Amino acid sequence: MPKHYDKIISKLQKRPLSHNEFLSLLSEAAGLFGESASELEIIKGSGIPLVFAHDKVYYRPSLTPIESESFCIIDIETNGHNPLIHRPIEIGAIKFHNGKITETFESLIFCEEIPEYITKITGINAQMLSNAPKITKVLESFKLFLGDSIFVAHNVNFDYNFLSHSLAHYGFGYLYNTKLCTIALAKKTLQAPRYSLGFLNEFLKIHHQNLHRALQDTKTTLEVFKICLQNLPANLYTSKDLLEFIKT
Repeated sequence: MPKHYDKIISKLQKRPLSHNEFLSLLSEAAGLFGESASELEIIKGSGIPLVFAHDKVYYRPSLTPIESESFCIIDIETNGHNPLIHRPIEIGAIKFHNGKITETFESLIFCEEIPEYITKITGINAQMLSNAPKITKVLESFKLFLGDSIFVAHNVNFDYNFLSHSLAHYGFGYLYNTKLCTIALAKKTLQAPRYSLGFLNEFLKIHHQNLHRALQDTKTTLEVFKICLQNLPANLYTSKDLLEFIKT
C-alpha cells in the first residue's frame, strides 16, 4: 500500500501541526504538479482521523477519550485469500460509539464464481450472489459508512489490506484509517489458551452462531472488543493511549 501520507501521520501522532505546516506537508505529498487545496480535500476523505481547530491540525485519537471514539468493527468474506486476484463477497460493519451500536452495514457482493471450499466455510454460493449489488456500489457505500472511524477487526491486517486494495482497484483510493486488531488487544487483556474468534466466542461465553458470515462475525468481534475494554488498565484515557498499549 502506498505510504502517501505516512510522514504527515507520523508527525501528527507526536504533536499537533500548525495549519501552515500541515499545508506545507500536503504540498510535498501532492508532488510537483499537485495543489495543496485539492490535496486537502483528498486527505479529509482518506480516513485519517483529523481535527481542525484553533488554526491547528490534530490527530483525533490524541484528544478523544476511548469511550467517545468512533470505532468501526468490520469483517469480510472473500472468494480467496489473495487481495491481488480475489475480491470481497460480503462486508459486515458496526459503528460503536459511547458504548452503543450507532449504525450497521451489511451487504453481499455480486460474484459469478465461488470456490467450493469457500462455500463450505461460509455457506455463500454463487446463486446467493447472483442478484447482489455490484462491487463498486458496495465499496462506495462502505467507504462512506467507515468515514474516519478507527478500523477494528479480528486479525485486522487481512480485512484492512483486502478492502484497501479493493477500494484502490475500483477507484476509491487506499484506506488510511487508523486500525486496531482485537487479537492483539485480547492478548493484552485476556488470559486464554487461544485467541481465534471461534475459540473466544465460546471461551468468553458469547455463544454467537453462524460464524464465517460477515455481520455475525462482526457482532462477535464487537463483544470480544467490549470485554477487552472492560479489562484495560486504569491509566489509559485516550484512544491513542489504547493504540499504544496494544503495541507495547
